[in-house]
Amino acid sequence: MKYCPKCSRTYSDDSLSFCLDDGTLLSRVKANPLDTNATLPYSSADVTSPPPVTEVIPPAAAPTLAAIPLKNELPRAPTTRSSNSVLTAAVITIALLLLVITGLGVIFLLRQKSSEQGVVQPNSNVNTITGTATASRSPVVTPSSQSLSGEEDLRQAKSPLRIKVTASSVRLSVQSNTYRPENVMDGTRKTAWIEGVDGSGVGEWLRFDFDRQINLHRILILPGYFKSPEIWRRNNRVSTATFNFSDGSSRLFNFPDLMERQSLDVGSVRTNWVQLKIDSIYPGTDPDTAISEIAFEWEP
Repeated sequence: MKYCPKCSRTYSDDSLSFCLDDGTLLSRVKANPLDTNATLPYSSADVTSPPPVTEVIPPAAAPTLAAIPLKNELPRAPTTRSSNSVLTAAVITIALLLLVITGLGVIFLLRQKSSEQGVVQPNSNVNTITGTATASRSPVVTPSSQSLSGEEDLRQAKSPLRIKVTASSVRLSVQSNTYRPENVMDGTRKTAWIEGVDGSGVGEWLRFDFDRQINLHRILILPGYFKSPEIWRRNNRVSTATFNFSDGSSRLFNFPDLMERQSLDVGSVRTNWVQLKIDSIYPGTDPDTAISEIAFEWEP
């Protein structure tokens, strides 16, 4: 029998050498020949057990830092090329092509809109007018008058009158607001031609070249910027203007300072073009002079 000198636990298994509780080297119990049941007293001095052996781990058996996985570290997936990389590249290419096509379409529409013809809204006594316009600082050469006869004369008489509008000057655009001469024939009072020289605009002009010679009877005009009463008062308004015609004649008209359409009776003038020249103005807080709309009553 063996016992533990430290905790006094006994073991009947003689094959044990160390205490199962605290690892202390076991000692063998000495038998008493006189009293087999007597308890053997002992002291620490009687135990001559050697000190416990410290187990030394060989260096090769100790784990290295690199071999110990971090607690929060996840295994890395192997880097592989995505199987759908070709599909992704194709989608990106198609998207870029659609953007390019859309951009070209927008540019085409904007260019077409800038060059399309402006139409004046017809009223009960006014011929429908289709006009093209180009801004210019010098007069356009007057087209020569040609006498037409037969079917060609009838065909031209029934076709819309085409007009090219030019101006001596044009005010620069402000954001989306433009002040081009063709604005006077777009059929809306919310746009206008505004001259662009320094000063009041006296002496500036608009010119209308027709695609044929016409018999002109009346001119309808909105003298000023009719977008709103406030804007009409803010800009200069035409007070007097001279209208010149290709036959060498002219008419001088005075305009009341009212936000109303003016009807100018010119009699009967055979002409290929009309030029409006500003002679005087009603001043506003904005020094530029504006005209919103002009239309013509005519016959072949």
